[in-house]
Amino acid sequence: MLRRFELYAIGVEAPPEAVRALEGACRECGRFIPEVLDSSVGWNRSEAPVRLVWEHAFESVDAYRRYMVHRFHAAVLDRYILHDSPERVVTANVLGAGLVGYHCDGPDYRMAQGVRRLVLLRVDPGTSGEDVRQLEEVLNNARFDVPDMVVSVSAANSLGAAWFDGVTPVGPSPRWTHVWEQGFPALEALESYLAGGTELALAERQGWKTWRGGIVTRAADVYYQRLHD
Repeated sequence: MLRRFELYAIGVEAPPEAVRALEGACRECGRFIPEVLDSSVGWNRSEAPVRLVWEHAFESVDAYRRYMVHRFHAAVLDRYILHDSPERVVTANVLGAGLVGYHCDGPDYRMAQGVRRLVLLRVDPGTSGEDVRQLEEVLNNARFDVPDMVVSVSAANSLGAAWFDGVTPVGPSPRWTHVWEQGFPALEALESYLAGGTELALAERQGWKTWRGGIVTRAADVYYQRLHD
């Protein structure tokens, strides 16, 4: 499977009705494009410089390709996101993550309801393959150590090179190498984890600087409540 996220910054002068139309088009996309699975949207509640997050998935790369050329994509979604569209409401975001995603064997990311959190990581390119494997294993197993973390999936950001949004971020280019997707039943559970004493919570509060020899050189996060929850 291919798990995918689009993270949108919204122009300050964007008409509210057009923003609502983009939100609805993303949320209902699976009704018109059958390849789109687990489609949901949420408004960012973190300090990340984005506003709207669209989460979805595809069974395969071929399904993703069919989605990209579907007429609903061209006739509806592209109206609000393409640079040359007069109805465009989104703007480039300095997070360097207009599009992120990863490959997975199955829909381990699913949860009935709650708060979704994405942690974007840049792993030092000199890190050994074994150390990267151990990093992914620790993050994937975090749900067994963190109370109320109902989803914990981490993998290489296989979509990061496909869309950098033409933005030059402040400081070094993020080029996020990994996505760590988390799920919590409520915002209070997420806040409890972040303030807690687990190894990963401590690493996050310290900016990952010393964790496992400092193999994570940069991180950012986005969290949101899905609108249908």
